[in-house]
Amino acid sequence: MQKEMSSAEQKHIEMEERQKKIENNMAKIKHKIVVISGKGGVGKTTVAVNLAISLASVGLRVGIIDVDITGPNVLKMLGISPELKPRVNPETKNFYPVKGPFDIKAVSMGFLLQDTDTPVIWRGPMKMGAVRQFLGEAEWGELDYLVCDLPPGTSDETLDILQLIPDENVVIVSTPQEVALMDARRTIRMAQVMKRNVLGIVENMSGFK
Repeated sequence: MQKEMSSAEQKHIEMEERQKKIENNMAKIKHKIVVISGKGGVGKTTVAVNLAISLASVGLRVGIIDVDITGPNVLKMLGISPELKPRVNPETKNFYPVKGPFDIKAVSMGFLLQDTDTPVIWRGPMKMGAVRQFLGEAEWGELDYLVCDLPPGTSDETLDILQLIPDENVVIVSTPQEVALMDARRTIRMAQVMKRNVLGIVENMSGFK
């Protein structure tokens, strides 16, 4: 008689399957750029969106994923209505990202909210479940670049997301204030410890000191 799997074993298998889907999806994307910051309010999402637009405007195939689950602002900045909903592939049950300017493919928590004022009151496991779904079940197709807008800070959530995305490059956003630069230095060290390639640091709002 075949032994029934425990709930823990079943969960482990499901996690492995999700990770495999993410790896297969990410393998179709040439370059992954993760935009992070040591603290909020430094213009991280603005930099991520402008980076995606700059790449797409020269003819590259670009996607952007908003994994700042509790503060999803990418759609607003791209001018994409949250009323647009991703189409579901009837065969795979995966979904297609919504296209924005320059055919940028976008995925965001904003598509799932009732309106822009609806808060996302989720704990860590639920947020990471959504991130895994975005990475593994979005049909990105072949892309030249995927820009990932991460939540601010160096919390467990940020670390988990960095571990999910293979071979990513990191762009760190800061402002000139000393407290922001201090957080940026910590973020650089985190990326180095995790052996991630830091492409550079953007000093945003440099006119305000």
